[in-house]
Amino acid sequence: MERFITIKNPGNDNMGSSLGSLLDALEQLSNVNSGDELVIDLSRLSFVHPLVILPICSLISKAKLNNIEIEYKFCNATESYLDTILFPNGFNALINEDWNNYLLRFQTKTYLPICQIPIEGRNTLIREQLLTVFENILLHQLQITGQMISVIKYLISEAMDNIVDHANVTNGWIMVQNYPTKGFIDICILDSGVGLLGSYKNFGFNDIDSDTKALEQAVNGNSTKQITETRGYGIDTSRRMLVDGLKGKYLLFSGAAFYIYTSEFEQITPLNRNNEWKGTLLALRIPEKIPDEFNYSNYLE
Repeated sequence: MERFITIKNPGNDNMGSSLGSLLDALEQLSNVNSGDELVIDLSRLSFVHPLVILPICSLISKAKLNNIEIEYKFCNATESYLDTILFPNGFNALINEDWNNYLLRFQTKTYLPICQIPIEGRNTLIREQLLTVFENILLHQLQITGQMISVIKYLISEAMDNIVDHANVTNGWIMVQNYPTKGFIDICILDSGVGLLGSYKNFGFNDIDSDTKALEQAVNGNSTKQITETRGYGIDTSRRMLVDGLKGKYLLFSGAAFYIYTSEFEQITPLNRNNEWKGTLLALRIPEKIPDEFNYSNYLE
């Protein structure tokens, strides 16, 4: 059966607008089945935010594995940008022998492309090398100095460590977009694994029986890692560092619920199963200007 999916334009730069566009796409995609022919219409997008396009890429990758044929509709401006960020497959270091030099091409850009990060144990070295190069290029692009170097590296490494330790997937995804005239950086990191709830269940936390409860536990620092007496899950530290310290915005989406934390409000919102994210998705909005009173070491566990 042929299915048509329209990706709505977020309309503005608010994270809530991008999330609304993504939730709409997820609801449409919930009706797609193995063997369908899928047409994804991206022609309405006037600009692409990581929170919208990166999850779409991950979903496209899964759809192809389910024998779903996919066609795309673009407007000319959007197609050009999507090509530059390597939509829909992203950059994969495992199939590009010269991946280091290839990524160096992005040192002068205002973005880092959609990138697949290998997770499986045998790819540990290349994952670590890839993330180091990715972070260094990002820092070079933004000409970041001082405490912000530590912040960027911490936020990315904690998110990727959680995918490695909990998601049970072969790869994660990451994308970065800088908005120099608007004064912020957007980073999206995600996986299509077991999600927060699945992770807690795998460690025997049977009393955590919903996605909202799993989010509540995670954002309050109640980690599955506590079983092995290692450092905390990192989510609580990351959200406080970003929002309380830098006055940024933090969004965590897993299963049929999402958590958003800003200087203005904090909320966990349950969702219909048709809107769920099967895995864990993290969106970070990082201000380029650090508040004078910020001290990175105050937020370390």
